[in-house]
Amino acid sequence: MNSLKLFLLVFLASFGMHAQELVTGNATLTKLKEGIYEIKKEDGTVKKIDIRPNVEEHLQGTLSVLFKDCEETRQAVFNLKKITEDDLINTVKQYNNCNYTPFEPTEKEVEQAANFQGDEYKLFTSIGGSLNRVSFSNLDDYENLTQGQLSFGLAATPGFAGSLQGNLYFTLEASAAFSGDKDFSNSPFNTNFKKNSYRVSLGAEYHFNKNGSIKPLVGIGVGLVRDHYNGSYDIFKLKQTEGSAFFIPKAGVLFSLDEKKSLGVIVSYIPEYENDLSFIGDGEIVPLIIDTHYINAGLYLYF
Repeated sequence: MNSLKLFLLVFLASFGMHAQELVTGNATLTKLKEGIYEIKKEDGTVKKIDIRPNVEEHLQGTLSVLFKDCEETRQAVFNLKKITEDDLINTVKQYNNCNYTPFEPTEKEVEQAANFQGDEYKLFTSIGGSLNRVSFSNLDDYENLTQGQLSFGLAATPGFAGSLQGNLYFTLEASAAFSGDKDFSNSPFNTNFKKNSYRVSLGAEYHFNKNGSIKPLVGIGVGLVRDHYNGSYDIFKLKQTEGSAFFIPKAGVLFSLDEKKSLGVIVSYIPEYENDLSFIGDGEIVPLIIDTHYINAGLYLYF
């Protein structure tokens, strides 16, 4: 019996040491155990605060939200570099003596909000054409092959661009171009083919006069293309695919339709690249090298 009483006495003493009210009022601060506290407000809000080293971060932010109905206290907690038990006691006492003014952001928060810029983006699509200047075997004798072209993509202007946001865009564009059959007289042999091209490119555009209704632009990009040839070369059937990398400068002008939509014309140029389509015919290698550079023009809708 004496042992049971001693156990209960020790338990109650231990409980008393671990749960100790330090401040009472509109907000009550209770010490649960060393380094761990509980703040309970009269509106029923309860928050556990752990000030032990390397345990909980952003305590200032937690306290500022908890005491958001007292502007004086809310601002004061931001000046606390390392929160101790005395800091908690003084903060809760200050809150309990507050006149509970409406929430107002700190000067620092106002400045941060004013300077904050989220990323913005536009989708775009286009329809147009591609003029292919085609030569064979590295000869400077070119003929034209035209392709109809469709494209779509994304243009993003990031917040980190600062004052350039709305001027500087980073783009991702995919396009497909299709031609009909064409006979080439500048080839060493009778040549006829149609060509389909599938491209994807990454680039950057600079839109001038971002707040105006007319926005000239210049841009530059790099990309990859797969060219599909289907036709004939000399006495042989030609059905081959070749991939290449390309560099693409561009320029154009956009006309604003509303706050987000723009319609305009963009012209781009892909410098000459080489497709080596040499193949084995009648047991021998038949050389076929096609050099092409492109002038592309499209009607673009940004939305």
